[in-house]
Parts: sequence; C-alpha cells; structure tokens
Amino acid sequence: MFTKSEKAKERRFVRDAVKSMWNFWTSPEGAFILAVSAMALGYYQFYISRPILRYDTNTVKLISSSNSNNYTVDILGKKYQDLYLTKVYLYNQGEQALSGSDVSHIGHDPIRIKIPKEAKMQHFNLDNEETTSSITAEVVPYGKDLVLNFDFLNPDYQYVVNILHEAPSDNIVVTGSALNVSEISRTISGRELKEFIIWGLGTLYLILIMWYVFKKWHRR
Repeated sequence: MFTKSEKAKERRFVRDAVKSMWNFWTSPEGAFILAVSAMALGYYQFYISRPILRYDTNTVKLISSSNSNNYTVDILGKKYQDLYLTKVYLYNQGEQALSGSDVSHIGHDPIRIKIPKEAKMQHFNLDNEETTSSITAEVVPYGKDLVLNFDFLNPDYQYVVNILHEAPSDNIVVTGSALNVSEISRTISGRELKEFIIWGLGTLYLILIMWYVFKKWHRR
C-alpha cells in the first residue's frame, strides 16, 4: 500500500513528466522534429508511390586463357579463350506498374543498357529463366546499346539480360527515362532505405534532444 505522501509524490512525478514532455514538443527543437518527421514521411510516401526503376549487375568469368581449360566457348562458330558473362537486372521497386508505352521512345531516351566499347560485347540474350514470366519482353540492339522493350513492369518484377563480352568492365549501366521515371540508379532495397531514414532521423533527433536538455540545465 502506498502512503498519502508516496501517492502525492507519484502524482507530482507524472504531472512534471507530462509538463516536461509538453514543454519539449512545444519548444523550437520539438516543433522542428515534428516538422521534419512530417516532411520525411510525406516524401517517403510520395517516393514509393511511383514506379522506381533500379538495376544491378553481376559478372563472372566463363573462361580464361591463363588456365588449362579442357573446354572451349563457342559463339556463332567462333571460339573464345577469354569470356565474361554479365547479368543485368532491372527492377521496379515502386508501388505502381510502369507501362512500356510510357517509356521514352528510341531516338529520345529509351530504357537501355549502355555497354562500353572496351568490353567487346560478343552476344546477348533475354534471360527467360530469371525474367518474370508474365512480362512480354524483347532486347533490341540500338547502336552500341541494348534497348529493353516490355509491355508492363509491375512492382517487384524483374527483367534480366545476359551479356557475353571479352574484356572485364565495371561500366555496364542501365539508363533511360519514362513517365514518372527520370533516373535509373543502382538497386537499393526498401529495407535499406527505411534503415537509412530511421538512422538519419534518429541521429538528428538525439542531437536536438541533447541540445534541449543542455539549454534547460544551463538556465538553472
């Protein structure tokens, strides 16, 4: 059982805690935190509500002339002593589907894989095993690039292209534009994006709270 004195202390503690919280959230620091939180949440909702195209690449060396190989790689009748395979993955990480009719047309800024000349591309094909089966897709050569045509790219769908080339290259990229898509960048998971936002805002909030506490202590 609590004594009357202990109950009074408990009520004062709760009242002081509520008052301190109210003073903090109505202070410039608290108001700033609320404003930044609202802006961050609004931006995140706006960001994921559009088609978000991202890509990734994975390269392996199929055959090397520096090894004692008991096999050869033949492409269209020509044998190669050095050959690399790069898989290019295109994802829609947004919440809206992207229609192929909304993609910039050839001659403007189509969605395409840019392959540097030094890579010495020898062959390419659509990877039917890894490309989402419900996509109607076609890879079309366009100069030194490969244009990625499709009917729809729904959220979480992926479009995969295999590229065989003689020389290693880190400069194979996906570029282009479409309706509500102005940039195609390297892939980042939704979880990584959320963690970045949480850690960034958390650090900012901690600094502001410490500054608020320091000001209150300094005034005393």
